[in-house]
Amino acid sequence: MEILHLTTQRQLDQFIAMADRLYRNDKNYVPFMRKDLKKTLKRLVLTEKTYTALAVTDGKRFLGRLLFTVAPSKQLKLERCGFFSHFECIDDQVCADLLLGEMCRLLKEAGVSHVEGSYFPYDQDNRRGILAEGFRDEPMILTSYNPAYYPALLEKVGFSKDFDTLSFRLDIDQFDNARVRPLVTKLMARHGLVIEHADFSQMDREIDDVHTIIRAATDNLIFQEAPSREDLVRIVKGWKNFLWPDLIFICRKEKDRQPVGFVMGVPNYYTVFRKMKGKTNPIALLKALYYRKRIRAVRAILQYVIPEYQGWGVNYALYDAFYETCRKKKICNIEAGTVMENNTRSRLSIEGAGGVCHKVFRLYGRDL
Repeated sequence: MEILHLTTQRQLDQFIAMADRLYRNDKNYVPFMRKDLKKTLKRLVLTEKTYTALAVTDGKRFLGRLLFTVAPSKQLKLERCGFFSHFECIDDQVCADLLLGEMCRLLKEAGVSHVEGSYFPYDQDNRRGILAEGFRDEPMILTSYNPAYYPALLEKVGFSKDFDTLSFRLDIDQFDNARVRPLVTKLMARHGLVIEHADFSQMDREIDDVHTIIRAATDNLIFQEAPSREDLVRIVKGWKNFLWPDLIFICRKEKDRQPVGFVMGVPNYYTVFRKMKGKTNPIALLKALYYRKRIRAVRAILQYVIPEYQGWGVNYALYDAFYETCRKKKICNIEAGTVMENNTRSRLSIEGAGGVCHKVFRLYGRDL
């Protein structure tokens, strides 16, 4: 085995193909859209050179791969921290030692004192962490999936848990509508609140309101930083084809239209991507049009309430509306998260809405 520093488009093509080969017989695997990933890797590795791509080869094929960069870490209070992503490896400790050891060596030479991952490039809320528990259930959109042996590979190279993020299975039948609905009705009337679907024809207004809510709700959370309005515009632009407006609810004061909370669900397009097999040719796109109408799983990816209205039941009102839509759409699988393990407020909110933790995603770190 030998280590490679990837510097050509052909090598990046092999980088992409390695995962498809590794998961060939895994029914839960969801391939990246190859065209999009190829474009992203070319920009990050070859053009901007802000990320470094490594691979382990036996001379014929790639056996392991990863991508890493250096950036500030608010969580760890470090100006320079290493972050790795796209880690894939065969079940071989020698291969993992070679791959992760080379990354650590390069980062240490660059003056970095800590490295952790996995994180999705330029979006630390997307595919965050190594799946450590919950391998039986299919992956939900924008979450990680990996073989069960990955935690052991990382730990034997000296990585250990930095923190966990959690996903919760939401059971609509465990949400007591008969008890909650009258309370919700009184709450809305007493405080002059209304809950509405997102209006995509008023996208600028909706983005402004969501940004206002997130910024206020994350002000005192050291482990989470509110995205800028520009970040939200970028996210919406990237996700626009995967968002259903009737799964996004915004709670506002009826009198002055001031936003106080929102919940956002994303249909699990992974079931569609799996059918497309990473391709975007005409046949794959026809499959997408066919299977998107058969999505029966949703991930509740964001839920925030501004501080003045926390503890009043606004979150339950939002979930009540969200569940009602899911029932109408015959959604049978709902997942919420990921939530930082020390975010007690969010965990209690989700558990109060019927959520049960069923997946653990681990952020692994190592001092250099």
